[in-house]
Amino acid sequence: MNSPGACRSVMILTLVFVGAVAWGGEPNEVPISLDFEVSSTPLGPFTPDAPSVPVFRWRAFGPYKPTYAAAIDLVEPTEFLPTPTRGGMSGFPEFAVDKAALSPRQKEFLQATRAITRNQDNILLDRSNPNGPRRVLLYALSLDDAKEMARAYFDFAANKTFRRTLADNREELRTLAARLAGDEKRFAEVEKTLDTAQKALDELVKTVPYRTQEEAHGAIGELDRMLNAAQVEIVGITAKIDAIQAYRQQRRDETGHVIERETGTRLDMMFVEESVALRGAEARKQMATRLREQANRFLDLTSTLAAATQDRKSLPTQVDRLRNGLTETQNYLERLRQEEPKIPDKVVIYPVQWQDVSAGN
Repeated sequence: MNSPGACRSVMILTLVFVGAVAWGGEPNEVPISLDFEVSSTPLGPFTPDAPSVPVFRWRAFGPYKPTYAAAIDLVEPTEFLPTPTRGGMSGFPEFAVDKAALSPRQKEFLQATRAITRNQDNILLDRSNPNGPRRVLLYALSLDDAKEMARAYFDFAANKTFRRTLADNREELRTLAARLAGDEKRFAEVEKTLDTAQKALDELVKTVPYRTQEEAHGAIGELDRMLNAAQVEIVGITAKIDAIQAYRQQRRDETGHVIERETGTRLDMMFVEESVALRGAEARKQMATRLREQANRFLDLTSTLAAATQDRKSLPTQVDRLRNGLTETQNYLERLRQEEPKIPDKVVIYPVQWQDVSAGN
């Protein structure tokens, strides 16, 4: 068992973590503001209708022939920048359709070609400069759509993905800290609980005839039967006394004199007998109630002792596990903050050219 000093140090650590989480607050969404440059150098010409490889992969674009592509340089940190090669663009087309101010035709284009974002050999990736970074190409049917696609890309990376992950892990940190604080409180009180419950049980066993929970449950069952019988008896005796009182009242005339002295005397005797019986039945009920309370108290104390004994055994391991989880989550949050996507100062948009194979070009 840990010492009280170690327990206090763990509690202080818990409070530090809780304070750090509270100080961090909830991650607010980053407003996406981008500048754009339209390049004079077009991409292409592409041939969407050709059946040969590798241009065959462009055929999905054939009915739409996007006219622009926003180029997103994959500059570190790239952990949360959606890229097809890692499957990280899953959900982005749907996000753009739902959140971005795209034209209806652009939304139709994204929905029709969303499977392309999950291909490994992907037309959405290229490296125009062999010495430069790879880039993601976001194709669009108009210049305005290209700009909106770029904004949606960084909104998805920074707010939908990164900040949602940050918020989830902060919530996990809060949960772990709260659980650790609760377990530490139980851990600090378990010895006191064991001592108090054991002393109370030692005193109680001096007055009860049972020593196990099974015996106590058996006693409760028997006492319940006694209580039920006593309650039924009390109801019967009370009814008799009420009847005797009614007959005694009927045996008097308007002046209050007894009409039949012999009958009145007999009723008086019956009243006394039933009153004594009622006192006895009530006494039996009170004793059965008290004994049942003792049995319940015995069960409560033995259950408390068993739970506290188990806590004394298991809580140190559980506390250590929570402390490790808290530390790991905190360390991950520190690393996570270093992976926040950087919003570029400028995004280059390229015109896209298409070649009409059917015309013989």
